[in-house]
Parts: sequence; structure tokens; C-alpha cells
Amino acid sequence: MKNLSILFFLFLFFSIPAQVFSQETDSSQDGKTDDFSPGWAIGIKASTLGFGGEIVKSFNKNLNLRLGGSYFNQKYSLSFADAIADDSWTYTTVGSVSLIMDWHFSRIVHLSAGVLYNMTVMKVEGLPTESQHIGDIEVTPETIGSLTYQLTPNEICPYFGIGFGRSISKNKVVSFNFDLGAVYQGSPKVSLDATGMISPTANEEQRKLLEDNVKDLRFFPFLNFQLSFKIL
Repeated sequence: MKNLSILFFLFLFFSIPAQVFSQETDSSQDGKTDDFSPGWAIGIKASTLGFGGEIVKSFNKNLNLRLGGSYFNQKYSLSFADAIADDSWTYTTVGSVSLIMDWHFSRIVHLSAGVLYNMTVMKVEGLPTESQHIGDIEVTPETIGSLTYQLTPNEICPYFGIGFGRSISKNKVVSFNFDLGAVYQGSPKVSLDATGMISPTANEEQRKLLEDNVKDLRFFPFLNFQLSFKIL
């Protein structure tokens, strides 16, 4: 709740100056009429951070503010012939609550900046499925145990990118937008746990080694396809 409160504060921080700028821009037209009027839109999107939707507010021709959310969860198995465990189940959860400002410096191209509450987590669990034989001794999967590690990036992450299209149309109902950018998520934190015979491998030294191996994964690529419908 604390992180969502931060996003709400940032929404006010972005929207109030943008509204003032919008009024100043409109008032500088010397009475000239314009077919553009600020409005609202709702959008659906598919991105590298999952599927979801957005609420879009336009302040003038150049400035839009987007508040959105996305989520996706996937479980799949991987097999490693040389691993201690026969099967490995990977649970990947991606998702975010985002607050993004778009600045259109041309008709269909814009720069974007904002902040995301990042819900991305990767969990890998190694589970043996068959007993192992050491001489005449049979060791069951339960005795061998399991190994689980989890990667978690920062929760509050800045975003910068470039977009093509419009997240809210100037004078039509439907609009399309494509975003390309990166989320700075920091070096992921690693947690490590093990059971059974392999439990000694889940020590602090191994955890730090894994964390050091993934420390360069600071940027998460962000691709977003969005279809929006103007409602006001």
C-alpha cells in the first residue's frame, strides 16, 4: 500500500503541472480555434510486463498521462541432463502498475518517462522425479530434496522510452500506440532454499554467488502494444 501511495502522489505531481502547462498553451493561441480538445481514453495492452489496461488523460496536443496495470503468470518445465534434479519447474510472474507521461514532439512519435511498481518475480525449483542408486542403496526423490531460488528486482523502477502512434487520438475514437524502452530495475535480489540431502547447497556463499551472476540484469526491456478508445 505504501508503494501504491507513492504512485498516487506521483500522479498528482505529474498531472497538476501538466494541467497548468496545458492551460498556458491553449491561452497562447490568440483566440485561434483548434480542433483538439483535452480528453480521456481507456486502452488495452500487451507488453513484456503482461496483459492489462490503461486510463489515458490528454492535456494538450503534446502531453498525455497514462495510469495502467498489467500482469502475467507462467509455469513451465525445463530439463537439464547434467543437473542434480531431473526436472526443473520455473514460475515467472511479470506485472506492473505504471504512471507514464508522453511528450509528442511530432505527430506520431513521442518520448515517454515515468515510474513503475514492478511485480516481476522469477522462481526456479529443481525437483528430482526418480530415485537414484548409489551402489545397492536406493535414494528416493524426497530424500534427495529440492533446490529453489528466486530472483526479485526493485519494486519502484523508473522508465524511459520512445513511442510511435498515439495513446489517445486527437479527433478520432480509436488509436494505436507502440512503446519501446527500458525499465531500470536494479540488480535483482536472490533468495535460495533447499531441502533434503542437498540442503547444504543453500548457503549464504552460494546465494551471494548467484546474486553476483545476475547483478548486470539491471535493465528490463519494455515493449508495449496498445489499442485505445476515446471516451470523453
